[in-house]
Amino acid sequence: MTTGNEGAPGGGVGAAVFLSLPELQPTPVEGCAVCGDLAARRQEARERGDLSAATDANVRLRNHRDHAENRP
Repeated sequence: MTTGNEGAPGGGVGAAVFLSLPELQPTPVEGCAVCGDLAARRQEARERGDLSAATDANVRLRNHRDHAENRP
């Protein structure tokens, strides 16, 4: 039985999609208390092996609006 979606996006057939993680870790802006706090949280999370929390801190650092234009 065919659905008519074969080969169409989302139809289950087609080229494989490869996703990757960002290569660079966001760098906190020197002198910014918010960035400093997030960097400290990231380091603490890494030290206790909580990679989910470390990733959350990276996302927040990357999206920190006061400095978003300076992010890789």
